[in-house]
Formats: sequence, structure tokens, C-alpha cells
Amino acid sequence: MSYSNQDNTIKEKKLFLDFQGGNQVSFDYFFDKYYQGLCVYAYRILKSNSEAEDLVQDFFVRILENRATISIETSVKSYFIRSVHNRCLDNLAHKKVKINHEQFRLKMITEEDLHEYPLLDSELTLQIERAIQRLPNGIRETFTINRFEGLSYQQIANQENVSVKTVEYRISKALTILRKDLGDYLFLLLFMIRYNF
Repeated sequence: MSYSNQDNTIKEKKLFLDFQGGNQVSFDYFFDKYYQGLCVYAYRILKSNSEAEDLVQDFFVRILENRATISIETSVKSYFIRSVHNRCLDNLAHKKVKINHEQFRLKMITEEDLHEYPLLDSELTLQIERAIQRLPNGIRETFTINRFEGLSYQQIANQENVSVKTVEYRISKALTILRKDLGDYLFLLLFMIRYNF
């Protein structure tokens, strides 16, 4: 390690100790300096921009939450890269487990399961309509106005005399409920609404 690199390592260890002591400016320094590079590193492993950014953002959140218990023996840079590297490997291993589980589930599908799968437009539409009707009052109205009438959040807020934040919450809540209710069919809901069934 060169003298300048050694100086930088010592400097960053001191800054990290300051951060552990509650100095938010020190955290901002590490985030600004390493975030982009860590995203690129994660992307090289995961091959997905969104997954890489989510993983690195979560890494920094965990750094904030667990700062009091973190012990860095090498350099801050090495610690960050090793942590993100391990998280990427965990992510890939989790994907493999999910893929294996899905492959097993698909192998176990029976003729009855295939018969019950909603393939026709009318069957899909019926399932989606029922799921939307089961949404709570208020949330259902806001969701349908947004998705079927194409009004913006601001337009809906004006029409329903509520705040834009309330509209955002209702749409988010509707999607959460529909995701649980429809599962794999949620993307079909969004696709079919886009093209008006």
C-alpha cells in the first residue's frame, strides 16, 4: 500500500469513527464517494441496474442502522466492497432457490390446476373485476378513477377534495392489496387496464 493510500485509509477510518459517533456529515462523505461505484460493482454481478441500486441503497441503510456495532479491520473501501460483494452472492443464491422452487411447483401442476388457470379474456377479466370490487371504499374509487379514467393524482385530489399524498397512499394501498389478491395476475391487470381490456 502506498503512502498516500495508507494516509487515505487512516483518514477514512477516523471519519467512520466520527460517523459512528453521530456525525452525519461523515456518512454523507462515504455515500457520495462510494455509492455510484458500488452500484457499478453490484451491476457487474447481478446484471440488473434496479437490483444493484436497491442492494446498495439497502447496504447504506444497514450501515446507518448498525453503525454502533460495525468493526472495520482493513479499510472502509475494502469493507464496503466486501459487504456488497457478499450481498450480491446472497441475492443470487436466493434467486436460485426461488427458481428451483418455481420449477418444482410447475412440475407438480395437475391437469385440474391447468383447467382452472384463467386463460380466456373473460375469465381474467372476471377475476380482476372481483379483486377490484373487494378493495375498501375510497381506495377502490381512487384506484379506478386513476387507472380507468386516466386522471392524474392532482386531478383526483381536486375531484375528491383530498391531498395528493392521500391519493398516492390510496393507489399504493390498492396495488398492495391487489398484489396479494391476484398474485401473478397483477401484471395482467396493469396490462389490461392500459389497453382498456
